Amino acid sequence: MRHRLGFLAALAIAATFLPGLARADEAADHYNLGLQLKRQGKNAEAIAEMEKAIKVRSDYAAAWFSLGNLWRAQNEYGKAATALEKAVKLQPKDAPSHANLGSIYVRQKRLDEGIRELEKAYELKADDYETLVSLGFAYRSKNDYPRAIEFLKKATELKPTDPMAWTNLGVARSKTDDKEGAIVAFKKAIDINPHDAKSHFNLATVYRRMRKTDEAIREYELAVSYDPNLPGPLYDLGLLYSQQRRTEDALGAFRKFLAASSSDDAGARKDAEERIKTLEAAVNKK
Repeated sequence: MRHRLGFLAALAIAATFLPGLARADEAADHYNLGLQLKRQGKNAEAIAEMEKAIKVRSDYAAAWFSLGNLWRAQNEYGKAATALEKAVKLQPKDAPSHANLGSIYVRQKRLDEGIRELEKAYELKADDYETLVSLGFAYRSKNDYPRAIEFLKKATELKPTDPMAWTNLGVARSKTDDKEGAIVAFKKAIDINPHDAKSHFNLATVYRRMRKTDEAIREYELAVSYDPNLPGPLYDLGLLYSQQRRTEDALGAFRKFLAASSSDDAGARKDAEERIKTLEAAVNKK
Protein backbone atom coordinates (compact mmCIF):
# COMPACT_ATOMS: atom_id res chain seq x y z
CA MET A 1 0.00 0.00 0.00
CA ARG A 2 2.86 2.33 0.86
CA HIS A 3 4.42 1.75 -2.60
CA ARG A 4 1.05 2.30 -4.25
CA LEU A 5 0.58 5.64 -2.48
CA GLY A 6 4.11 6.64 -3.44
CA PHE A 7 3.37 5.84 -7.09
CA LEU A 8 0.15 7.87 -7.04
CA ALA A 9 1.95 10.79 -5.39
CA ALA A 10 4.63 10.69 -8.09
CA LEU A 11 1.92 10.78 -10.76
CA ALA A 12 0.35 13.78 -9.08
CA ILE A 13 3.69 15.62 -8.98
CA ALA A 14 4.38 14.79 -12.64
CA ALA A 15 0.94 16.05 -13.60
CA THR A 16 1.69 19.46 -12.11
CA PHE A 17 4.73 19.77 -14.40
CA LEU A 18 3.14 18.54 -17.61
CA PRO A 19 1.41 21.84 -18.59
CA GLY A 20 4.69 23.71 -18.20
CA LEU A 21 6.56 21.14 -20.27
CA ALA A 22 3.87 21.23 -22.92
CA ARG A 23 4.12 25.03 -23.14
CA ALA A 24 7.91 24.82 -23.42
CA ASP A 25 7.63 22.28 -26.24
CA GLU A 26 5.04 24.38 -28.04
CA ALA A 27 7.19 27.50 -27.77
CA ALA A 28 10.24 25.58 -29.00
CA ASP A 29 8.28 24.29 -31.98
CA HIS A 30 7.34 27.83 -33.01
CA TYR A 31 10.90 29.03 -32.42
CA ASN A 32 12.49 26.25 -34.50
CA LEU A 33 10.00 26.78 -37.30
CA GLY A 34 10.80 30.48 -37.18
CA LEU A 35 14.51 29.75 -37.60
CA GLN A 36 13.77 27.46 -40.52
CA LEU A 37 11.65 30.14 -42.22
CA LYS A 38 14.35 32.72 -41.61
CA ARG A 39 16.92 30.52 -43.36
CA GLN A 40 14.50 30.33 -46.31
CA GLY A 41 14.32 34.12 -46.45
CA LYS A 42 10.69 34.16 -45.32
CA ASN A 43 11.11 36.86 -42.71
CA ALA A 44 7.45 37.82 -42.31
CA GLU A 45 6.47 34.21 -41.60
CA ALA A 46 9.48 33.81 -39.31
CA ILE A 47 8.42 36.88 -37.31
CA ALA A 48 4.94 35.41 -36.90
CA GLU A 49 6.39 32.18 -35.47
CA MET A 50 8.73 34.00 -33.08
CA GLU A 51 5.79 36.05 -31.83
CA LYS A 52 3.83 32.86 -31.23
CA ALA A 53 6.80 31.45 -29.30
CA ILE A 54 7.00 34.43 -26.94
CA LYS A 55 3.24 34.48 -26.54
CA VAL A 56 3.47 30.95 -25.18
CA ARG A 57 6.63 31.71 -23.17
CA SER A 58 7.24 35.38 -22.43
CA ASP A 59 10.67 34.56 -20.92
CA TYR A 60 11.99 32.91 -24.09
CA ALA A 61 15.20 34.95 -24.50
CA ALA A 62 16.37 33.26 -27.71
CA ALA A 63 13.03 33.99 -29.37
CA TRP A 64 13.16 37.66 -28.33
CA PHE A 65 16.73 37.87 -29.70
CA SER A 66 15.77 36.30 -33.03
CA LEU A 67 12.66 38.45 -33.27
CA GLY A 68 14.75 41.59 -32.77
CA ASN A 69 17.14 40.57 -35.53
CA LEU A 70 14.26 39.76 -37.86
CA TRP A 71 12.70 43.17 -37.28
CA ARG A 72 16.11 44.77 -37.89
CA ALA A 73 16.31 42.97 -41.25
CA GLN A 74 12.96 44.57 -42.09
CA ASN A 75 14.33 48.02 -41.12
CA GLU A 76 11.76 48.17 -38.30
CA TYR A 77 14.21 49.55 -35.79
CA GLY A 78 11.68 50.52 -33.12
CA LYS A 79 10.26 47.01 -32.96
CA ALA A 80 13.77 45.54 -33.16
CA ALA A 81 14.89 47.63 -30.18
CA THR A 82 11.87 46.56 -28.10
CA ALA A 83 12.54 42.87 -28.74
CA LEU A 84 16.27 43.13 -28.09
CA GLU A 85 15.65 45.08 -24.88
CA LYS A 86 13.64 42.05 -23.70
CA ALA A 87 16.49 39.74 -24.71
CA VAL A 88 19.04 41.83 -22.80
CA LYS A 89 16.84 41.91 -19.70
CA LEU A 90 16.44 38.12 -19.79
CA GLN A 91 20.11 37.45 -20.64
CA PRO A 92 22.15 40.34 -19.20
CA LYS A 93 25.46 38.55 -19.85
CA ASP A 94 24.77 37.73 -23.51
CA ALA A 95 27.20 39.79 -25.60
CA PRO A 96 25.37 39.46 -28.96
CA SER A 97 22.14 40.79 -27.41
CA HIS A 98 23.92 43.89 -26.11
CA ALA A 99 25.81 44.33 -29.39
CA ASN A 100 22.75 44.09 -31.60
CA LEU A 101 20.72 46.37 -29.36
CA GLY A 102 23.57 48.87 -29.36
CA SER A 103 23.73 48.82 -33.16
CA ILE A 104 19.99 49.49 -33.34
CA TYR A 105 20.29 52.44 -30.96
CA VAL A 106 23.09 53.88 -33.11
CA ARG A 107 20.87 53.59 -36.19
CA GLN A 108 18.19 55.46 -34.26
CA LYS A 109 20.73 58.21 -33.46
CA ARG A 110 20.56 57.27 -29.79
CA LEU A 111 24.34 57.36 -29.64
CA ASP A 112 24.94 57.42 -25.88
CA GLU A 113 22.61 54.45 -25.33
CA GLY A 114 24.14 52.64 -28.29
CA ILE A 115 27.67 53.12 -27.02
CA ARG A 116 26.61 51.94 -23.54
CA GLU A 117 25.26 48.66 -24.95
CA LEU A 118 28.19 48.16 -27.33
CA GLU A 119 30.69 48.81 -24.53
CA LYS A 120 28.88 46.18 -22.45
CA ALA A 121 29.10 43.73 -25.36
CA TYR A 122 32.83 44.53 -25.68
CA GLU A 123 33.30 43.98 -21.94
CA LEU A 124 31.66 40.55 -22.24
CA LYS A 125 33.42 39.59 -25.50
CA ALA A 126 36.39 41.71 -26.51
CA ASP A 127 37.24 39.83 -29.71
CA ASP A 128 34.01 40.31 -31.65
CA TYR A 129 34.75 42.03 -34.97
CA GLU A 130 31.30 43.47 -35.58
CA THR A 131 31.15 44.93 -32.08
CA LEU A 132 34.49 46.67 -32.61
CA VAL A 133 33.40 48.10 -35.96
CA SER A 134 30.07 49.22 -34.50
CA LEU A 135 31.84 50.94 -31.60
CA GLY A 136 34.17 52.66 -34.04
CA PHE A 137 31.23 53.86 -36.12
CA ALA A 138 29.31 55.03 -33.02
CA TYR A 139 32.23 57.06 -31.69
CA ARG A 140 32.86 58.47 -35.19
CA SER A 141 29.21 59.56 -35.28
CA LYS A 142 29.83 61.42 -32.00
CA ASN A 143 32.92 63.08 -33.52
CA ASP A 144 35.08 61.28 -30.95
CA TYR A 145 37.67 60.28 -33.51
CA PRO A 146 40.44 59.10 -31.14
CA ARG A 147 38.07 56.54 -29.56
CA ALA A 148 36.74 55.56 -32.98
CA ILE A 149 40.28 54.97 -34.24
CA GLU A 150 41.13 52.94 -31.12
CA PHE A 151 38.35 50.41 -31.74
CA LEU A 152 38.69 50.34 -35.52
CA LYS A 153 42.42 49.60 -35.27
CA LYS A 154 41.57 46.63 -33.03
CA ALA A 155 39.05 45.49 -35.65
CA THR A 156 41.64 45.62 -38.45
CA GLU A 157 44.04 43.59 -36.30
CA LEU A 158 41.34 41.02 -35.64
CA LYS A 159 40.26 40.75 -39.31
CA PRO A 160 42.89 42.35 -41.53
CA THR A 161 41.28 41.00 -44.73
CA ASP A 162 37.86 42.60 -44.21
CA PRO A 163 37.52 46.02 -45.89
CA MET A 164 34.75 47.34 -43.62
CA ALA A 165 37.00 48.22 -40.68
CA TRP A 166 39.71 49.68 -42.95
CA THR A 167 37.14 51.94 -44.65
CA ASN A 168 35.77 53.20 -41.32
CA LEU A 169 39.29 53.66 -39.99
CA GLY A 170 40.18 55.71 -43.06
CA VAL A 171 37.15 57.95 -42.58
CA ALA A 172 37.96 58.47 -38.88
CA ARG A 173 41.59 59.28 -39.62
CA SER A 174 40.60 61.68 -42.42
CA LYS A 175 38.72 63.72 -39.81
CA THR A 176 41.95 64.26 -37.90
CA ASP A 177 45.34 65.54 -39.03
CA ASP A 178 46.36 61.99 -39.94
CA LYS A 179 45.73 62.28 -43.69
CA GLU A 180 48.57 59.87 -44.51
CA GLY A 181 47.09 57.33 -42.11
CA ALA A 182 43.74 57.72 -43.87
CA ILE A 183 45.39 57.05 -47.22
CA VAL A 184 46.98 53.87 -45.86
CA ALA A 185 43.62 52.64 -44.55
CA PHE A 186 41.73 53.40 -47.77
CA LYS A 187 44.44 51.73 -49.85
CA LYS A 188 44.13 48.63 -47.64
CA ALA A 189 40.38 48.57 -48.33
CA ILE A 190 41.06 48.93 -52.06
CA ASP A 191 43.65 46.15 -52.00
CA ILE A 192 41.01 43.85 -50.54
CA ASN A 193 38.20 45.03 -52.84
CA PRO A 194 39.72 46.84 -55.86
CA HIS A 195 36.37 47.48 -57.56
CA ASP A 196 34.70 49.25 -54.65
CA ALA A 197 33.76 52.69 -55.99
CA LYS A 198 33.23 54.26 -52.57
CA SER A 199 36.73 53.34 -51.39
CA HIS A 200 38.24 55.04 -54.43
CA PHE A 201 35.95 58.02 -53.80
CA ASN A 202 37.11 58.22 -50.17
CA LEU A 203 40.75 58.05 -51.19
CA ALA A 204 40.23 60.69 -53.88
CA THR A 205 38.63 63.03 -51.34
CA VAL A 206 41.69 62.84 -49.08
CA TYR A 207 44.00 63.51 -52.02
CA ARG A 208 41.88 66.53 -53.03
CA ARG A 209 42.07 67.97 -49.51
CA MET A 210 45.86 67.52 -49.66
CA ARG A 211 45.85 69.35 -53.03
CA LYS A 212 47.18 66.27 -54.80
CA THR A 213 45.02 66.96 -57.82
CA ASP A 214 46.36 64.38 -60.26
CA GLU A 215 46.06 61.58 -57.70
CA ALA A 216 42.55 62.75 -56.78
CA ILE A 217 41.41 62.79 -60.41
CA ARG A 218 42.77 59.30 -60.96
CA GLU A 219 40.84 57.92 -57.99
CA TYR A 220 37.64 59.81 -58.85
CA GLU A 221 37.82 58.42 -62.39
CA LEU A 222 38.26 54.91 -61.02
CA ALA A 223 35.27 55.41 -58.72
CA VAL A 224 33.13 56.51 -61.67
CA SER A 225 34.33 53.60 -63.78
CA TYR A 226 33.13 51.14 -61.14
CA ASP A 227 29.88 53.00 -60.37
CA PRO A 228 28.86 55.49 -63.09
CA ASN A 229 25.82 56.56 -61.06
CA LEU A 230 27.70 57.60 -57.92
CA PRO A 231 27.10 61.37 -57.88
CA GLY A 232 29.83 62.49 -55.46
CA PRO A 233 32.87 61.78 -57.63
CA LEU A 234 31.16 63.20 -60.72
CA TYR A 235 30.64 66.57 -59.03
CA ASP A 236 34.18 66.67 -57.66
CA LEU A 237 35.58 65.67 -61.04
CA GLY A 238 33.73 68.59 -62.58
CA LEU A 239 35.39 70.95 -60.12
CA LEU A 240 38.88 69.55 -60.68
CA TYR A 241 38.53 69.43 -64.46
CA SER A 242 37.42 73.08 -64.33
CA GLN A 243 40.52 73.99 -62.34
CA GLN A 244 42.65 72.37 -65.03
CA ARG A 245 40.66 74.16 -67.75
CA ARG A 246 39.48 70.86 -69.20
CA THR A 247 36.19 72.44 -70.17
CA GLU A 248 34.62 69.59 -72.13
CA ASP A 249 35.53 67.07 -69.45
CA ALA A 250 34.09 69.35 -66.76
CA LEU A 251 30.85 69.81 -68.71
CA GLY A 252 30.52 66.05 -69.13
CA ALA A 253 31.11 65.43 -65.42
CA PHE A 254 28.60 68.04 -64.26
CA ARG A 255 25.95 66.81 -66.72
CA LYS A 256 26.42 63.24 -65.54
CA PHE A 257 26.18 64.48 -61.95
CA LEU A 258 22.81 66.08 -62.68
CA ALA A 259 21.59 62.84 -64.23
CA ALA A 260 22.81 60.72 -61.29
CA SER A 261 21.94 62.97 -58.32
CA SER A 262 18.61 63.39 -56.58
CA SER A 263 16.64 66.31 -55.20
CA ASP A 264 18.39 65.70 -51.87
CA ASP A 265 21.49 67.27 -53.46
CA ALA A 266 19.62 70.52 -54.18
CA GLY A 267 22.55 72.80 -53.33
CA ALA A 268 25.08 70.86 -55.38
CA ARG A 269 22.63 70.52 -58.27
CA LYS A 270 22.04 74.28 -58.39
CA ASP A 271 25.79 74.92 -58.30
CA ALA A 272 26.39 72.37 -61.09
CA GLU A 273 23.73 74.00 -63.25
CA GLU A 274 25.34 77.42 -62.80
CA ARG A 275 28.77 76.03 -63.60
CA ILE A 276 27.44 74.37 -66.76
CA LYS A 277 26.06 77.71 -67.93
CA THR A 278 29.41 79.41 -67.29
CA LEU A 279 31.35 76.66 -69.05
CA GLU A 280 28.99 76.61 -72.03
CA ALA A 281 29.34 80.39 -72.36
CA ALA A 282 33.12 80.02 -72.34
CA VAL A 283 32.93 77.39 -75.09
CA ASN A 284 30.64 79.55 -77.23
CA LYS A 285 33.08 82.46 -77.05
CA LYS A 286 35.81 80.43 -78.70
